[in-house]
Amino acid sequence: MTAIEPRWQAGLAALIRGAPAEAAPLLQAATEAGEGGGLASLNLGLALEQLGRLEAAAAAFETARLALPGHPEPLFRLGTLAGLRGERERAETLYRAALAGDPGHVTALAGLAALAEAAGRFEEAAALIARARQADPEELELDVAAGRLALRRGDAATAIALLGAVLEQRDIHPAAASLFTEALVAGHGLAGAEAELANRSAVDPLAANWPFATAALLRGRGRTRAALAELRAADALAPGHPEVTAALGIALCEAGERVAAERTLRTAIGLRPKDIDLRNRLATLLYQMHRHLEMVQLLDAAIADFGPEPTLALNRALALNGLGEQREALTVAEAALERQDAGLPGLITRLSIMAYHPERGDAAGLRVAAEAIGARLGPAPPPPARPREPERRLRVGLLSGGLGQHPVGWLTLAGLEALPESAFDLVGYATKRRDDFLGARYKARCALWHDLAEADDGQIAETIRADGCDILIDLGGYGDIGRPGVLHRRPAPVQVKWVGTQFATTGLPGVDWMLTDRWETPPGFERFYTERLLRLPDGYACYLPPPYAPEVGPLPAFTRGGVTFGCFNNLTKLTPRVLECWAAILGALPESRLVLRTHALGEPATRERVRARFAALGIEPGRVVLHGGVPHPALLAGYGDIDIALDPFPYTGGLTVCEALWMGVPVVALTGDSFCGRHALSHLSNVGLDHWAMPDSRAYVARAIAAATDLEALATLRATLRGCVAGSPLTDAPRFGRNLGTALRQAWRDWCASPDAGPPPR
Repeated sequence: MTAIEPRWQAGLAALIRGAPAEAAPLLQAATEAGEGGGLASLNLGLALEQLGRLEAAAAAFETARLALPGHPEPLFRLGTLAGLRGERERAETLYRAALAGDPGHVTALAGLAALAEAAGRFEEAAALIARARQADPEELELDVAAGRLALRRGDAATAIALLGAVLEQRDIHPAAASLFTEALVAGHGLAGAEAELANRSAVDPLAANWPFATAALLRGRGRTRAALAELRAADALAPGHPEVTAALGIALCEAGERVAAERTLRTAIGLRPKDIDLRNRLATLLYQMHRHLEMVQLLDAAIADFGPEPTLALNRALALNGLGEQREALTVAEAALERQDAGLPGLITRLSIMAYHPERGDAAGLRVAAEAIGARLGPAPPPPARPREPERRLRVGLLSGGLGQHPVGWLTLAGLEALPESAFDLVGYATKRRDDFLGARYKARCALWHDLAEADDGQIAETIRADGCDILIDLGGYGDIGRPGVLHRRPAPVQVKWVGTQFATTGLPGVDWMLTDRWETPPGFERFYTERLLRLPDGYACYLPPPYAPEVGPLPAFTRGGVTFGCFNNLTKLTPRVLECWAAILGALPESRLVLRTHALGEPATRERVRARFAALGIEPGRVVLHGGVPHPALLAGYGDIDIALDPFPYTGGLTVCEALWMGVPVVALTGDSFCGRHALSHLSNVGLDHWAMPDSRAYVARAIAAATDLEALATLRATLRGCVAGSPLTDAPRFGRNLGTALRQAWRDWCASPDAGPPPR
């Protein structure tokens, strides 16, 4: 027997003691020197896989496969990596090839079982797991798989016995804990499950598995804070455990503790580098923290390891869009759509990015993209039965995660409060909890209120149906606060899209009406919408000025010696054409400057990226002032330094236009044909400033320059603008409430007169 070479021996020893970073270079050197045969390459692959360097691991396993023909392990490992990349057919082929060399290869049997289970072939999966358990009766992972399959086949008692035995071994097992709680609920009900977990914890108080399992039960019931407390207890009992750390990081994300969540998730990724979900969780957290460039870098590394997995690619597209790279973002999203498993999320991501795209953000293209979502979902079910009485009191549901201090709140609350109470009951369906003063006002206006942040689409739809809603108003759309899957289930006879990621048609067959106005959708625009257009006589929104907004100050240009332009919109809206127009304006006015303020500019690398974009257009860095996000009162106060606001396009400002006007700052806008391309036109028209909304980019640039060269007129407008807004339909809540009531009654009467088979014909 040949002696083991020193580097090969040292690398193997490092791998065995859990030091893959130390093992990898030794095994790499041994492989290159031909030491250890194919086994050096095989173990190199294992070390690289543990380090999360999956692409390099695959190459090492391929080298081992060629050096060890017929050996099952390289084939199994390559199959595992194929599974991680979503290549299910290749994974199955490799697993079966491994079993051809070793019919009792336990992990290959388990891998095949997992593929069969994912395909819904539970009997086949159970048979494969039975074979694996016979080959290795001591392997707890096989007991977990057997318990899961028993539960899927309706045998809760067997699942409880198998999974409970696994948890009693004291080692944390998240899948076993989650499945165990699911089996307890199936077998004993919710109260019985809680009692059983409390009893087991009392019997063995030093075992981390029981608080860990209790957290799984609580999270599944929407009790996020209570679940987090249990996970902290589990972490105290099993500090540094990979599974507890991962679960704790996710729970911290859900609880909104972002700083702690980021720290914990990064630790968890180090402990579990092969966990793609943890990478996505961290990417999503970075997105929420407006660190888009860092998010792109994280996802680039993850894609190098896991391949172009659709969720990674789609998140990367969103991050690029958040940086103002709309063209590249759409290219990435459409490439992900070419993969069959991108599915509905891919279609929604494409539509969301298209709304910002400088060339493809037109209304006709957005309708085609939206209809693809509706086609993917299929026909909506028939509406629920309701008394077809045209003039009776109606129950109106509000579906959104923005029922509080959010653009939805500032643009709808005042009008909803003024909706005639004698004719309409409101019911709130909050998909995100918002405990602020606007949230309290929503709750006060609603006859019923449901916090449904943890509920799935089916549960929300059933709640709406059970409440007997006549009209459901969606205030979320395809944004992160939206639940289009609820709308598709048609829990109310009449369903209306209103504010809340309202950038184009929804394309959903279950949405009957789009609440709009004559500026958003003038006659002839019906062709861009799958919904019928429910036009209000004034604007489609009712702005509620914040009570803490500071007073309007004097025109800053008089003291600065030059005009300051400003834009407080997010970078997603800043297309190349927008920047070119702004550069032309600054170029024509040498004493002027531009102030940008948005959360993403809090990231230093993003600020440098934006400065470079302006420098490429010939604008000196000192003329563009970049600020990150600040609390809302400070943001409003920031308008005290702005003379003229420059609105982006094709996705124009909504709330930002209202805020600028309230702070005495006129807005230069460009009008498109999409719904989001006409937000600014609607708001400006409502306050008598429609002549500030221009038809093309040349007129946009000229309007800004002309306004900046007449400071006396600008100062007069600034001094009177808040009064104009306060006296306009934009903020006239009683007027808006009456108009909204009339429109909703019109929609209801139309449904009452429609055939029983379903919604009104389009």
